[in-house]
Amino acid sequence: MNTVVMTQEDQAFANPVVNQVFKLRHETFIDRLDWEITSTQGMERDQFDDLDAFHIAVKTAGDEVVGCWRALPTTDDYMLKNIFPELLQGEAAPELDDVWEISRFAVRKGSSESSRGYMSTTTIDLVKSFHEFAVQKGIKSYVTVTTVACERMLRQLGVNLRRMGEGKALQVGKERSVALWINVDSRLMINAH
Repeated sequence: MNTVVMTQEDQAFANPVVNQVFKLRHETFIDRLDWEITSTQGMERDQFDDLDAFHIAVKTAGDEVVGCWRALPTTDDYMLKNIFPELLQGEAAPELDDVWEISRFAVRKGSSESSRGYMSTTTIDLVKSFHEFAVQKGIKSYVTVTTVACERMLRQLGVNLRRMGEGKALQVGKERSVALWINVDSRLMINAH
């Protein structure tokens, strides 16, 4: 029922799928989570969207974007290295062709039925897309900044991950947050069913 669409932004606000991604990010991070970040015309985007960002979206049969995440290579600027280096807790920020960053993971509230307890099918489809995208781009690992709650969800799905640095959760804004290293292996594809 859901289709995973992988798009790269050619120019700001020109791609209709990416525009829906930016609107979902506004809805999620500004309206729902009350993050203090900028938004233009109800679309949240930042400087990292201008750096060869790939936007991965899950769409309904009616072409509505209900989930998304952003992929950035670690060979240039990215959020963990440039915005949240304290979460590395002494570990070096990767700068490798085969290590990419996952950021701006968002799911539209109430967009799909639950498949695994409290997890929506959209969430599960997005996690499965980590593997699909990695195969396309030759990615061996991801890094990400996320909440402890999201880390728990990824562990429940069987994702092969570890906390970076000393492994302590730190307070970032309103959330306890961690930097994660995610290994790309068959568990990203199989256990997310």
